Amino acid sequence: MLTEFALLTALTLNEDERKGLRDKIDEWVESFLPKLERESTREEKCRLIDSVERHEFENKFNAQDWRFFNFVGKKGLLFDGDKKKLTEFKATSFQKKILLRNPALSDVFIGRSEIMEETGEWKLDKTLKEKKISEGGEALILNQKFGETVMAVRVQAFDPFLFTKKSGADKIKWKTHLISDFRKATDENRINDSLIDKIVPIHENVIQNFVNVEIYEEEEEDCLGWLTVMEKCEKMNLREKLKEEVLDLRERKKIAIGIQAGFRYLESVKIFNSDRKLSNFLLIGDVAKICDFGLVTSIGEGFRKLGYTRRGAKYLNLTSDVAGTPGFAREMHFGSFRFPLTGRGPVNSNYYYFLFCDWKTSWSLIYRPIDEEQEKEINKILKNCNVQYLDDTAHVISNITKIISLPNAGDFCIDDHNLTKSYQMSNIRQQMTKCVKSDMQNLTKNILNQKWSMLCVPISVATLLRFAMKNDLTFADKYNEYTIERILIR
Repeated sequence: MLTEFALLTALTLNEDERKGLRDKIDEWVESFLPKLERESTREEKCRLIDSVERHEFENKFNAQDWRFFNFVGKKGLLFDGDKKKLTEFKATSFQKKILLRNPALSDVFIGRSEIMEETGEWKLDKTLKEKKISEGGEALILNQKFGETVMAVRVQAFDPFLFTKKSGADKIKWKTHLISDFRKATDENRINDSLIDKIVPIHENVIQNFVNVEIYEEEEEDCLGWLTVMEKCEKMNLREKLKEEVLDLRERKKIAIGIQAGFRYLESVKIFNSDRKLSNFLLIGDVAKICDFGLVTSIGEGFRKLGYTRRGAKYLNLTSDVAGTPGFAREMHFGSFRFPLTGRGPVNSNYYYFLFCDWKTSWSLIYRPIDEEQEKEINKILKNCNVQYLDDTAHVISNITKIISLPNAGDFCIDDHNLTKSYQMSNIRQQMTKCVKSDMQNLTKNILNQKWSMLCVPISVATLLRFAMKNDLTFADKYNEYTIERILIR
């Protein structure tokens, strides 16, 4: 029995207890790392681009504006889209080694968009396959027993070669951080300069990380990945529970209140979660847990060290937190969308439709184009459930008397998992559905797949532009000068 693991979840430990626990975790890491193997289809140039994305520029807005970089000697130079110099930065040891192995990457302009699409997969043995909870683009979640306690372990690679045969396994180093190394973040201590690096989020409705192992390649300048030990939740996430219709109204209300409380707490300590999809809400009984903090901005080393926020200026600036996948697409990049029924306020709570409507009704309300007569009928049904405005979440939670159900919702249910790959992408899809009808007939089949397609957001935006030109500007593209293809290459 490893008694040190009994201290894993303790928020306060003395120095000797922390040392004993850290030693045991380090022993586990040493035996666990060799079991991890994945493939990567990316090249050294992609590693270099990724490393620049992780850089912490003095002016964080450079993370938003840069489009090209080159390395000259021991320094890197950053440029905007017109190749106008933005700033210089010191090359890390990791970057220097890549350049030493690949001289052709030195003193040349490399574009941010030149990174290749990753199609490599994890190669797990039978034991790890049986422990697998979920697998995403960068992260793998596994069951792991520590002493008598079963935890979830997130394995996350920020460098495409990490855990592959291309990486130098003998050069891997790591640093272990325990929750007991920090204290709870509050609205007061987050503005205390002496405490800012010693606080982490702790809240009933936020997934709790107990250990985070930062992985490096020799020097501790650039974190290449994480092993994060966190509390284990139920196998079914909120999306799956709602789809199975196994939650009653009381449970849904408690979950909604919990999610609201969790987001209020996170925002009070300057963590702004931007990926509010249903599958990012986990459950322990009827207690909701907000998880997946890859798309957040925050300050404080504690948040990073314990695996809540990533390193890099990109993650400290809301306007720079973008990429060619739906998960990084925000409303602020596409304009403010409106609720389909009332037209009031920006859409920021699509998941509440699913909490207070049955599964098919949720899809219908969010994505189905309706006329004035249909809107009147829907409003009658809402009032019958004691709801005036579905987008007023406080009003709904306080007054709703039964789960909302539309009699004809079954005729229109776009139950496609790709549509809710991210909270923001569902908003984009909502507009696109109205533009090109529900079958998305004018779009490539897999453009909305977050994991595999890097074109989903550009094509989505191009479609919206064409819709706006036609309907808002009454512009007729007689000579096909503004086809989707031409918009994308301009």
